[in-house]
Amino acid sequence: MTEAFHKKKAERIAAIKSYQDLQEIKSNPPSTGIPFTKFFSDTFPLPLAEAYKQWTVRADLKQAEEDVLSFLPFYPEPDATRMARSLQVPVGDGNWINEFEISPTAAEATNDLVLLHGYGAGLAFFYQNLDSLSSVPGWRLHALDLLGYGRSSRPKFKVNATDPYEKIRETENFFIDSLEQWRIAKGLDRFTFVAHSMGAYFASAYAMKYPGHIKKLVLVSPAGVPRSPFSIAAQKAAKEKRAVDAAGNPTVPKTSVEIPGWFNYLWEQNVSPFFLVRGTGPLGPRVVSGWTSRRFANLPRDQADALHRYVYTIFNAPGSGEYALNYLLAPGAHARWPLADRAKDIPCDTIWMYGQNDWMDTTGGLEAIQEIRAHNQNVETPSLHVIENAGHHIFLDNPHDFNELVISVMKQVEDMP
Repeated sequence: MTEAFHKKKAERIAAIKSYQDLQEIKSNPPSTGIPFTKFFSDTFPLPLAEAYKQWTVRADLKQAEEDVLSFLPFYPEPDATRMARSLQVPVGDGNWINEFEISPTAAEATNDLVLLHGYGAGLAFFYQNLDSLSSVPGWRLHALDLLGYGRSSRPKFKVNATDPYEKIRETENFFIDSLEQWRIAKGLDRFTFVAHSMGAYFASAYAMKYPGHIKKLVLVSPAGVPRSPFSIAAQKAAKEKRAVDAAGNPTVPKTSVEIPGWFNYLWEQNVSPFFLVRGTGPLGPRVVSGWTSRRFANLPRDQADALHRYVYTIFNAPGSGEYALNYLLAPGAHARWPLADRAKDIPCDTIWMYGQNDWMDTTGGLEAIQEIRAHNQNVETPSLHVIENAGHHIFLDNPHDFNELVISVMKQVEDMP
């Protein structure tokens, strides 16, 4: 980042260097961006008549996506400098990646920015960012749906491995191999990657498996980062210690988040929260409104309504990529193989971004950065930024500062080979 940028944004964007700095800026959990463990504790404000109406058109995910993207000034009709199109890019085995591509019309694009959503979301979640980011001259934008999410194909998700680490690798490959096939199909060599939550987790895994293609990786409130007693390594160590502990004292400390037994059981049985939405039939939209009414409460009514319908159609679509969650995360969203243990192997420059009111554990980013600084001298020293007035969905809560930070990255890397 340039000194001018940091000086200009000093009051809104904080660069974090230590745990002490982090504690000074973090505040109470937000009223939006809540974990899915609290999903059903909200009220369900959508009227029954409207819920039934939305249920009758539940399969029209294309229209739901269009309704959100149509808030952009250059879609569906182009403006003076940009044009956008919706694509379904083949990635093999009859599957495809859904893409929203924005290209400049006045001159050829020389740089590419890829945006990737998180768990249970879709590419249209970035609708408040696409206008600003696509205004940077010389850049082409690619907002993607992960395989098994949004309007991408939804193949059956199945893991055949039995080894705990191989289960994780097989799960990651389901997503990142299709991203690599998308890159090849698009003819991209190098690009800048901005990814959110579980998308950031997969983007990190992609960078490690397919090195050399990412100029800079911006990890936005990444999932699966912090070390915890629930990781495979920690569980194995605890089991071995108990085996030699004559008194049989438990060695795994309690997590600070109490997890109900029923939730733990459903998680380990890989019961998806979206299965519950699909199973409630005409009540599904009303159930979803319990989350969307809070998540999008600060948006204009027409935009909030469009996003609610978009979210419902995503949740209601046939299950696929959603079933990866429990292979990667233990109950309570603790990583089974934390990125903090693997971050040193990310071969490209990284920037870590969190919201001031983020429920994601920001200290995990610090752990990862410390690993990179200690073990990888081939990359630029990573930085961690906390965006004020934002929760987990930073790009929705504070799009202005999110866009400013991403644009600064774009300008920094645009002359890189």
